[in-house]
Amino acid sequence: MEVEANTGSWLSSRLKRISPSVGIYLLILVAIIIFRLLIYIFPSELIATQMVNLTDTLSIIAIWAVGWVGVYLGRGTGFSGMWQTDISPIKRFIEPALIGAGIGVLAVVFDLLQPLGGESLIRFPASLVAYPLAAILEEIIFRLFLTTVFVWIFSNVLLRGKWQDVVFWVVNVFLALFYTLSQLSQYQSYVADLDLIVLARFFVVIAVFFILSAFYYRRYGFLSAILMHLGYFLVWSIVWGGIVRG
Repeated sequence: MEVEANTGSWLSSRLKRISPSVGIYLLILVAIIIFRLLIYIFPSELIATQMVNLTDTLSIIAIWAVGWVGVYLGRGTGFSGMWQTDISPIKRFIEPALIGAGIGVLAVVFDLLQPLGGESLIRFPASLVAYPLAAILEEIIFRLFLTTVFVWIFSNVLLRGKWQDVVFWVVNVFLALFYTLSQLSQYQSYVADLDLIVLARFFVVIAVFFILSAFYYRRYGFLSAILMHLGYFLVWSIVWGGIVRG
């Protein structure tokens, strides 16, 4: 009985040492596994070709694994923890989700003005599974890994901890422009010309979303960035995608 009590006490003390961010990131893995398994329900042709990584288990494992770098470096580079007690549920969940949904509405307005075609959107109801998984994986890549690592390299290593906020904004804007231009380049490969409405759509919707998502990640934690992405996908990819694709 004494051995069992000591074992239980040891296990309890070890669990208490696990940071909330580590616990949340392990729960994110559970969510990833659930969404990945649910994708098996739908035929592969329902998943867009540009989202093939959703059906590549090795890619998913690799993306989640590199996210640990951000979990480890985040607090030392000025990013909020995933479950800080001083951050309210409104700031962590509701506000970013509403902002993401608002950007999704803006994307719909642009699509009404200049339709880009809905062929790239995943059909409903497969979209209910594919887009939440895509949101999590994209946020791990661009926010938890790339943004955090670049801030750590330039601020913590090269500048010895100075100007973290300045470095964050430079990195944030650079990655936003890089991602927007890469998306624009992919779109341009399918069309001959780009008009002002299309250019405005890419920079207003994609770049602004990218910058805001990184800001919420830094200020209110990684979960807020995921909620913003889910809000955007809910309006643009799931609801509007279900309308235009039938």
